Amino acid sequence: MNTDIQNEVKSLLNKYRSGIISPEEFKTLTSDMNQLSDAELKNPFYEEWDNFTNYEPLSQDKINALYPRPEKKSHISPFIKAKKYWLQIAASILLVVACGITTLYYAQNQNMKYLAEQNIVINSGEYGTSLVTLPDGSLVHLNAKSSLSYKQDFGHNERRVSLSGEGYFEVEKNTDKRFIVSTDVMDITVTGTKFNVYAYEHKDFVEMALVEGSVNVTTKDPGHNTLSVKPKQKVIYNKLTGQLSLEETSNQIETAWLTKELTFRHEQMKNVFRCLERKFGVVFEIKNPHILQDVYTGTFNDENIESILRILKIHYGFEYTINNGIVTIE
Repeated sequence: MNTDIQNEVKSLLNKYRSGIISPEEFKTLTSDMNQLSDAELKNPFYEEWDNFTNYEPLSQDKINALYPRPEKKSHISPFIKAKKYWLQIAASILLVVACGITTLYYAQNQNMKYLAEQNIVINSGEYGTSLVTLPDGSLVHLNAKSSLSYKQDFGHNERRVSLSGEGYFEVEKNTDKRFIVSTDVMDITVTGTKFNVYAYEHKDFVEMALVEGSVNVTTKDPGHNTLSVKPKQKVIYNKLTGQLSLEETSNQIETAWLTKELTFRHEQMKNVFRCLERKFGVVFEIKNPHILQDVYTGTFNDENIESILRILKIHYGFEYTINNGIVTIE
């Protein structure tokens, strides 16, 4: 390697940068640079690149002295060659930086996408109810043994939640972004309304009862049946048969679990037991079906199911046992 020539080039470049190089020295610099390869010029140029931060351009007189006007034969200045080489180096550096920025952006974007797709899950307890406030201000009352989930970016593109169990929804109105409640068998689509959804996975049916507003219910089976629902109507989907039906309702039984007070006016006992099932998360097994046709009028304001059963026992003379959430009526 031409170490002596490299050292001479470094020295002459320093003079060139300082503006004190003579025409003779400039010719020597030109000759030396033409003798060196690109690889041998790399280190001197890198060092000179760092020193050019405070570069002052040469005066016009100095330029005229160093670069005499050619007559017939043109000659490419070594500094044009050097400039081209530096541009290649700069381009390589920019490429590396650009690749780094692109990689960083991609990693951050993937991380944000991953976070956005993560679900927030709210589980209610074994007993009692829970109140959830969603990011858009909508309220969800969860009954016992229920869960609600939604993505971290809820409300960014759409408002979608998934429900397992029972929930009463008070949806903030937004005509630009629909609110969708997804269960295992159907989707409930609204813009702003109040409705109750009963969708326990271990039950053979899913039910949606509308209190206010309007709702569209669409099944997830291949038929994708859709029903438009009005207030005081409820949709029932039978998981065993795939049948979707629409019924009238007062919403009393469907929403009784929301209040501490249960009021019945000449209500059949089968509906009373259904109400107690939903409020306390129990299952009734009736040994004598004739009791289901009896009617009851009264009010319960007790949060203890055994207290309620003792009152009903006095009225109808039955015996009962409770074991693992199953109430057996003898």
